[in-house]
Amino acid sequence: MTSRPAHLSVPGLAQIIVESADAETALAVAYRLIARHNLTGPSDLYRVPGEDGVRVRMYGDAVPLVHEEHGEL
Repeated sequence: MTSRPAHLSVPGLAQIIVESADAETALAVAYRLIARHNLTGPSDLYRVPGEDGVRVRMYGDAVPLVHEEHGEL
């Protein structure tokens, strides 16, 4: 039996990867998304060998933290 990651087995869950040229930008964007959406905290920054930039990974739920109509928490 193979195990699938939760974000691929449970409807409504997703993996979000922020990719940027520098760590400061990647983290700034990640924390901005976290503030408005139901996401985990960012992973450690990582690089993909042979590719430019840095990445950070988060996981999220389709249920928003912010009431979309009013922009309120």
